[in-house]
Amino acid sequence: MVLKLLKEYGFYLLLLAIISEIALPFILAHYYPNYSQINNLISTFGETDSPTKWAFKIWEIINGTLFVLSAPAIYERFKETNQKFSLILSLMVVVFGIGDCIITGLFDRAANESEVDFTSLLHNYASGAGFVALLLGTFLLFWLYRQEKNEIFIVFLPLIFIAAMVFMFLFAMPKIPIISQFQVSHRGLWQRLNLWFLYLPYFLTAIQSLLIKKS
Repeated sequence: MVLKLLKEYGFYLLLLAIISEIALPFILAHYYPNYSQINNLISTFGETDSPTKWAFKIWEIINGTLFVLSAPAIYERFKETNQKFSLILSLMVVVFGIGDCIITGLFDRAANESEVDFTSLLHNYASGAGFVALLLGTFLLFWLYRQEKNEIFIVFLPLIFIAAMVFMFLFAMPKIPIISQFQVSHRGLWQRLNLWFLYLPYFLTAIQSLLIKKS
C-alpha cells in the first residue's frame, strides 16, 4: 500500500524536495547575521556554532527523506525503458538523499580546521558522494531518454551535465590536492550553481512524468 502510494505521488515529493532545497539558503540567511550567498557554503547554516544549526539539521533530514521516498516513482517511470538503468538511477537519488541531506543534517560541519573530526569528515565525504550520485544520475537519465527517443532531453541533458561538472569542479578546487594552491573565490556561488544544475534534470523529469500521467 505504501509502495503503491510512493509510486503514484513520488514525483510530487521529488519536486517538493528540490524546491525546498533551493529555498533553504535564502530563508535561513535571514536568521544568520552577515551571511553571504556568494561566499558562504550552504552547510555553514549547520556548523557547530551556527544560530540556524537546528533549523538546518531538521530541514535537511526532511528533504533527504523526501528524496529517498521519491525513488520508487523514478524506478516505476523508467523500468519499461531499461530496468537496470532505472534501478541504478533511483539508487543514485537515494544516495543523494542520504549522503547530502540526511547525513549532512545528522552530522555537523566543522566551523574551522581545529574542530575537524570523524563526524565532520563524514559530513564532507557523504555530501560529496551525494553530489557525484546526482551527476551520474543525469548521465543515466540521458541514456534513458535516448532509448525513449526524446529529442528535447537528448539535446539539453548533455549541456546540463557539462555545466554541472564545470561548477562542481570550481566548487571542489580548494579540496583537490594537485590544484588546491589555485585560490578560487565565491565557493558559495559555485556550490549553488552546481546544485541547481544537478537538480534541473530531476525537476524536468518530474514535471514531464506528471504531465504524461495526466495526458
